Amino acid sequence: MSRFRILKELKKTLKRKRRHVWSLGAGAAIFLLAALAGSWLAQRVIANQLQQVEAVAIPAGSEADKPALESDMSSRGLALKELSKRDGEVEMILHRTYLCGEETRKLGKLAASEAADLLKAHREWEASFDRNSGKLTMVEAVDDLSPACRDSAYMGIDKDGNLSLFDGPPWQEKVVRTFFQLDVDMLESRLSEDRVKELSDGIRIADKDEYNSVLSSLNEYASIRTQVAPQP
Repeated sequence: MSRFRILKELKKTLKRKRRHVWSLGAGAAIFLLAALAGSWLAQRVIANQLQQVEAVAIPAGSEADKPALESDMSSRGLALKELSKRDGEVEMILHRTYLCGEETRKLGKLAASEAADLLKAHREWEASFDRNSGKLTMVEAVDDLSPACRDSAYMGIDKDGNLSLFDGPPWQEKVVRTFFQLDVDMLESRLSEDRVKELSDGIRIADKDEYNSVLSSLNEYASIRTQVAPQP
């Protein structure tokens, strides 16, 4: 083979190798572009799905967007709603309920916004609002005896054999509250005559501790049909 032919064959070989290398490079480039395009499309699909999920989870105009006040249909919630729409003053009344006794106090007048702020500051209070009279009545439950009850409360047995709380001695029959039916036979067989007489005459109750103590000590003599746990 002449030198000229050898050089010619070498050139052909080099050309074939260059075409092969270019093909490989082009293939790699196409693969890379395809991978990037696929990644971009995947991200767009995921983003669209997340947007759809958020739109379903919190639809426009749902209850989650509304103030808690609007969704509270209790008398307290309705009172706050009415106050938020009212101009001028409202008459404030505070009604307290006790373990024994109740009392009502007039607190005067406040601007509707101030009355709403007062009610919001006492989340434990119930409330009702009369639009016609403009009166806001707030109800507070007090875990104690009322001042008036401290002066005249007795615990004893009523005419039907129930353990009851009285305003004054039991013989006056001013029952304030009835707790449960007593098993009188069991009570008379286990308690001393002095204790039974004391209960019949009425045990003076001057504070919450005495109230709970007497109620707890007599709970074991409750009739099976009416037995209850002593109040805290």
